[in-house]
Amino acid sequence: MPLFPLISLLACTGEEPKDSESPAYTPENPGPYTPAHTAGTLTDSARNRDLLLELWYPGDGDSVVTPITDFIADADQKASYQALLDAAPADCPSRNLSAPRDLPQAAGGPWPLVLMSHCYGCTRYSTASVAEHLASYGFVVLAPEHTGDTLFDHLAGGGLPLNADTLELREGDLDFVLEKALSGEFGVEVDPTRVGLMGHSFGSVTVGLLLQRRLNDPPRAAMMIGAPPENPLLPGVDVAALDAPLLFLLLQEDNSIGLAGNILIQNNFEEAPGPATLVEMAEAGHWSPSDLVGLTEDFMPGCGTGKRQDGGDEFSYLPAADGRSLTRSVALSFFSSILLEEEGATAWLQDGGGSEVLTVQQR
Repeated sequence: MPLFPLISLLACTGEEPKDSESPAYTPENPGPYTPAHTAGTLTDSARNRDLLLELWYPGDGDSVVTPITDFIADADQKASYQALLDAAPADCPSRNLSAPRDLPQAAGGPWPLVLMSHCYGCTRYSTASVAEHLASYGFVVLAPEHTGDTLFDHLAGGGLPLNADTLELREGDLDFVLEKALSGEFGVEVDPTRVGLMGHSFGSVTVGLLLQRRLNDPPRAAMMIGAPPENPLLPGVDVAALDAPLLFLLLQEDNSIGLAGNILIQNNFEEAPGPATLVEMAEAGHWSPSDLVGLTEDFMPGCGTGKRQDGGDEFSYLPAADGRSLTRSVALSFFSSILLEEEGATAWLQDGGGSEVLTVQQR
């Protein structure tokens, strides 16, 4: 009996992906597959933890406009999230996505896998727009919700503390989900030689710790957004031990981690033992890459106006839609370059696609 019955019902249709060849590498455009997603609950009996899990995959069918609140099954939580959306600035948090639920799988596979870890007090769909973009290019994306450290836990006045014990729990969540994915229990076939990690904020530290503990196994690459994996606040990761291709996305006006945090990201980049890429996004705040930007006061940096790190002058953040779009393009290019060895992706990443907003260093 499959562990994840809902996902196991997905069926391959045998049809070829549409428009599978493109004359130029254009990561800002949707890929040849229709991104689809499904959800379920995993039970890690050894740790007595239930984990909500979202899975995005290449689908066969038509895309549809999907309210982001469709990710939320609990009626009270859905109403709470909708109330936050109604009160938020119209052009900041994502309200709709395009990946329908439970489409049949597209023909193909085994697929490369990207495992995502969400930010502190966030959700498994915090970077859903990145996930569905990757799925449109033939990636499977898995995002567990770190039980006890979600938006709704924190809205209720609880939530796990931001400390090393919570980091251990979160790393265990990722390790458990990765083992299940590699054993084929989700109804989609993933390639164990093509596994990547992506984390935002606390998620960056979480994926760093998983990578450190699995250096002789998958994954093969990791992307860290908006936080240094090695840092004194959350000890446990030694960036010098992360001997795999790494990408650090630094948000130049990230007042959530401050100038000191951005300096640590630069230091992590310089101390990485393997191939490393540092991408700096101008006029971006901590939540610019996220679908949650502007949803609450805590998620506001990246929405509207802020104070510059250097000098404190007021400025306007990069439009939220642009921050998400650039993050999608960077993530796709990085994982396509490393996991698929796609030359166009490698070339695009070397200069950030020529964008004036992105500055790239590689070593």
